[in-house]
Amino acid sequence: MQGVGTKCHSYDLFRDIYNEFKEKDVIAGLYNFDQLVYMIIDLELVKNILVRDFNYFFNRKMYVNEEGEPLTGHLFSLRARRKFNFFKERGIPYVEPSFPLGNFQGVGSKYHSFDVFRDIYDKLKGKDVIAGVYSFTQPVYLIMDVELVKNVLIRDFNTFINRGGFVNEKDEPLTGHLFSLKDDKWRFLRNKLSPAFTSGKMKAMYYTISDKGKDYVDLVDNVLKEGKAINIKEITNCYTVDVVASVAFGMESNTMKGEHPELLNIFKELFGPDGTSFLKFFFLNAFPNFSKTIKLRVFSKDISDFFINVISRNIENREKTNDNRQDFLNMLIQLKNKGSIDGEFSTENRKITLNDALAQAFVFYFASADASSTTISFALAELAHHSEIQERLRTEILEKTKGKENDEISYETLQEMTYLGQVVNETLRMYTMGSILLRQANEDYKIPNSKHVIPKGADVFVPMIGLHFDDRYWKNPYKFDPERFTPEEIAKRPNHVYLPFGDGMRNCIGMRYALLTVKFALATILRNFKVTPNPKMKYPIKFNPKNPLMEPDGGFWLNIERI
Repeated sequence: MQGVGTKCHSYDLFRDIYNEFKEKDVIAGLYNFDQLVYMIIDLELVKNILVRDFNYFFNRKMYVNEEGEPLTGHLFSLRARRKFNFFKERGIPYVEPSFPLGNFQGVGSKYHSFDVFRDIYDKLKGKDVIAGVYSFTQPVYLIMDVELVKNVLIRDFNTFINRGGFVNEKDEPLTGHLFSLKDDKWRFLRNKLSPAFTSGKMKAMYYTISDKGKDYVDLVDNVLKEGKAINIKEITNCYTVDVVASVAFGMESNTMKGEHPELLNIFKELFGPDGTSFLKFFFLNAFPNFSKTIKLRVFSKDISDFFINVISRNIENREKTNDNRQDFLNMLIQLKNKGSIDGEFSTENRKITLNDALAQAFVFYFASADASSTTISFALAELAHHSEIQERLRTEILEKTKGKENDEISYETLQEMTYLGQVVNETLRMYTMGSILLRQANEDYKIPNSKHVIPKGADVFVPMIGLHFDDRYWKNPYKFDPERFTPEEIAKRPNHVYLPFGDGMRNCIGMRYALLTVKFALATILRNFKVTPNPKMKYPIKFNPKNPLMEPDGGFWLNIERI
């Protein structure tokens, strides 16, 4: 530190030291008086210290004596703790946070995010129309009133049009997907892509979905012949990957036949192997500019590069051969090349980039394949533990297909299976893909009939999982009960307390596709097999806190036998 404060500024000194050593190693050494200090040079190592291996570098080595000498407290920690007074100063109920993770202390190690958000909601419900939580040090508004949920998602949608999710299209192209895009670009792509998910398009896709059903049954049979215990999620992942690869990209992935295992591994490797992925997700949203500065990524670079290469080659091959098969990827190619889709009537034609196309293809692949297989697996797990519900559902499936050609499950027949719909709805209530809906205010929002104002730029959470387990709307909410979704029971509940696909203009664009895939898979399995509990799977289901995706602690193990 020679010369600091006399000949040079510390700013210049640290910059010079960094420049001298930046190409030599991942770390460098310097001395602060007689104390050895490591300087981190490598960007990946920066990420490890700040995020991935946070518990090893939890503390800052600073002299802090806030009781006796308050001015010696480190500026950042004082400022952060001052931010923890945000909701207290505004008279808004909140759960006391802890520095530096806010209300996410223990997530990824002791608790799953699903349980944390449900617990926060239970502590705050009934106290006011809004409440407060802290994402690290950032205050976030939690919507606690059903009417206000409707306002945020539908009535006052233009104020909450954006999700506020992290987007870094320059350094990480796959983040520029429909889920996170904002304002005009989101509107344009949403309008252009919506025709891919109409009822008519679903009926056309159904032939491919049902065609994969035989391979699904054969795969289960083969595992049974080998005498292996069955992790139903691993088998079902193969089914949903093969379906989406075919209907969306015109590719025969054949993972159910043992080919292309890399398409399955993508789900394990995409976010990393442990629960810190959840913290990283909220860190990115809470501190987007800082995250970009340190080159923090949403997705693993290896997996991102793999997906980009696969889809880019597919697009290039189609363009060379003039392959115009009618699927999701073809729509993206048309938007890239001419700014419109064949047969549409639109005055707004605007070309998208290759990166835009890749990002939309990516989110459709990941969201549809993993979310669908997870829902199917949770449904089968609950049915294994509720034999009377399973038998009633199987009876409906067999009765509806009896007398049909080859006893097939046609598109029309599947729509007639009302109890199947109830079972799927109840599964989605209890095991919602994502605990919250994210929104961001683009202007000050005065809450009707309240003194509170949500300020411009504030992040907002709609607590789906809290609403789904609120005993004011659901009797015995922890019980699996498809009877909640009869027309009579639905009529008794307020709107907007059931939000597995969101609501309003930013609801899940792939909802019809997801429901179709899930219903067909369940009908196919249950008409051929009986599922019963396996001692390796714990029940009632507890989530594995170290798995960033939703998975039971111990896995989806079931006993399956041929009927």
